[in-house]
Amino acid sequence: AVPHLRRCSPATGDCGPPPAMSHSRPSSSSSSFPVGSRVRFICAEGARRIPGLPDTVQCLPGSIWSRLPEPCGRSCAAPARLRFAALSKEDERRNFFPVGTNVSYICRPGYENTSESSPSSTCLENLTWSQPAELCRSEYFCCPNTPK
Repeated sequence: AVPHLRRCSPATGDCGPPPAMSHSRPSSSSSSFPVGSRVRFICAEGARRIPGLPDTVQCLPGSIWSRLPEPCGRSCAAPARLRFAALSKEDERRNFFPVGTNVSYICRPGYENTSESSPSSTCLENLTWSQPAELCRSEYFCCPNTPK
């Protein structure tokens, strides 16, 4: 009976279900994975892919899953476009905005900054953006109907 027992134990190289993650779930619902098989993780509802991170685990010899940092996380959508200001060049290149991320804006041409600081917005706990202060004033505010 011993060989029979050994045959159905994980020792034959089966990793079992992939590791559980907070914001990502395996794309396969199988619970048995032979050594060498790979499983890709997809983002759960409300989470977004973190750029630059791998999203696949592999069943390694010894029946252990390869390590995988969480490939998804909670992120705000892209910040709002403002009539009076544009996102800073640095923030324009980002595509992942975890809670607490701050983005800054630069007054658009034709608008002047009315304060020491520039308009900014923060990704809030509920994954919405805080309202940026309207710190850019139109240079043409005195005569809006005059052709430029």
